[in-house]
Amino acid sequence: MNVRSLFKCLLFVLAILVSGCGPVLRPSPSQQELMVDRAASDRLTNAEIKRFMPRLVTRAKQEYDDYVLGLRSEPPVIDALVISGGGDWGAFGAGFLKGWGRVPKGPMARPEFDVVTGVSTGALIAPFAFLGTDRTIDQVLKMYREPRPDIMKLRGILFFLPRYASFTRIPGLEKDITEAIDTGFLNRIVREGERHRMLLVNTTNLDDGEMHAWDVVKQAKSALRTGDVDRVHRILLASAAIPGVFPPREIDGRLYVDGGVTGNILYGARTREEDSFPVVWKRTYPDLPIPKLRYWVIFNNQFRFLPQITRPTWAAIMRRSTNLASQSSTVNAIRHLYALAEISKLKRGTEFEIRVISVPADWTPPKPGVFVKETMNALADIGERMGADPSSWRTEPP
Repeated sequence: MNVRSLFKCLLFVLAILVSGCGPVLRPSPSQQELMVDRAASDRLTNAEIKRFMPRLVTRAKQEYDDYVLGLRSEPPVIDALVISGGGDWGAFGAGFLKGWGRVPKGPMARPEFDVVTGVSTGALIAPFAFLGTDRTIDQVLKMYREPRPDIMKLRGILFFLPRYASFTRIPGLEKDITEAIDTGFLNRIVREGERHRMLLVNTTNLDDGEMHAWDVVKQAKSALRTGDVDRVHRILLASAAIPGVFPPREIDGRLYVDGGVTGNILYGARTREEDSFPVVWKRTYPDLPIPKLRYWVIFNNQFRFLPQITRPTWAAIMRRSTNLASQSSTVNAIRHLYALAEISKLKRGTEFEIRVISVPADWTPPKPGVFVKETMNALADIGERMGADPSSWRTEPP
């Protein structure tokens, strides 16, 4: 046995020996208590979902009234921006938003979104897209084009020990988020929310075993009132907390990780038909036409990964399998969105438009690894080029 092999064996033995020195203990409620808590959480979630659509209906009716009065030239359209997860490939989405801003005024120009949703890296982009100015888009694009050297750091030589909640720390990413999303930024989010616009991000509640979508406007308002601005940071970082890789976040006594585990795009799949926008609109204004709904989906990945020969090691197999699981679940979710649109068209006569953009299927990273500056800039470059070209959007389901 050579020195390197012996060293690996010693590390393995050490890992077993210290595995009993577990992580910081958390409260241990009974299973019955957990079930009661989950039921309460479900009731709150359902109540919140019911409140979303009336807000959108109010916004659309205000725009409809302006149209009737001649204050706007076009009837109201509900524009929803859906930004997926994708880790460092979020550079593509940030670049795309930048390029999209160069499209001349017209039906394919970047609109003011009525709803913005984000998951994982998409959750980090979403607040900047929600405010939607050239400045905020440049701000988030810079985070991807110029990643801090300490954006992700291993926890020393024994990073794999089970007493750690994750392999890495993310001081650089934490600095980016806390410095950019300050009280002034949150005040702007709240002001936009007062216009009945919505900003939502998805996380995964490991304790409840369920997705948890956060109303960021509501959370921003609460954070400004209590002074706990870091709460919003924790929510965004929780959405991006790749399990085992990035640190999870504890919020209100529950442990949260990457929203991509339970839903890599957030598009209203859990909304019951009677609570959907077309139904609530017709129930409220039965004599008025249903406004058009447009979904703009930015998929920070490829619809099909390039084929490769996977090495028969647990690390390579886990990495490839995890990527495929996330990619395939997102593709199926997009197909579901198209199916929901078709059902609404047939049952309600709703006019739907769904456009999707993704990293080209033949694109390859210039360098191996994650959070590599050259790769992130290459993704941002192609995103900008595609964003500036309206023909980049696809309208057919994958």
